[in-house]
Amino acid sequence: MKHRLFSLIVGILAIFVGIGYGLQALGYIEHFTVFFDGWWTVFIIVPAILSFFQRGSNKMFSLALLLLGVGLLVWRQNWLDVSVTKLILPVIIILFGISIIVGAFSKKSDHVTQCDVIFTDDGSLPKYETAFGSVNPNYNGQKFEGCRLDVAFGSAVLDLRQAIIEGDCTVEAEVAFSGVELLLPAGCRIDLKSKTAFGGVENKYLSSDDPAAHTVHIDADVNFGGLEIK
Repeated sequence: MKHRLFSLIVGILAIFVGIGYGLQALGYIEHFTVFFDGWWTVFIIVPAILSFFQRGSNKMFSLALLLLGVGLLVWRQNWLDVSVTKLILPVIIILFGISIIVGAFSKKSDHVTQCDVIFTDDGSLPKYETAFGSVNPNYNGQKFEGCRLDVAFGSAVLDLRQAIIEGDCTVEAEVAFSGVELLLPAGCRIDLKSKTAFGGVENKYLSSDDPAAHTVHIDADVNFGGLEIK
């Protein structure tokens, strides 16, 4: 999910909500509330729309999720005949099945990064983020000084096995409903700090005992997902 677009939408919604309550306080509106029948479907519809335009995302899955949110909203609002609303769930299941089939036959490249790359203020450390998709940064023969992974409802593989590491570096990982692999080169030391909620971090990497070895600092926040280091 593109954070800037998400922040823009949230900001605009907050402004409209503030204006609505302000007009109510001034007496121009008799009753204003942000809660309506099926208001919670917004948290399905908005992420589905954003993920649909996310590069590398599964378009069919995003469409199925969008239809699910819209279908639930229509059902709660009673906008359609009951017989029509009964078809929403079967259509969603069919689209989900199609998305699985399409994904199985899609060509994937082990060295293609399907993600948005956002650089920090100094332009040195990249940030890889994806939602409802995959991201696979490969630093084969490239200098690595650190990065951040932000993965939600997807997967990621950060391959540093052939990376050029000339000093201590940091990998920050924020994982939600996703699986992430961190592949490290031999001869490094590991400094792992993790915070998990209904998830786990598995360290299979053999850390070096050499005090002069470069240290890879790993700061992981894993929720409903997993991070594997090897």
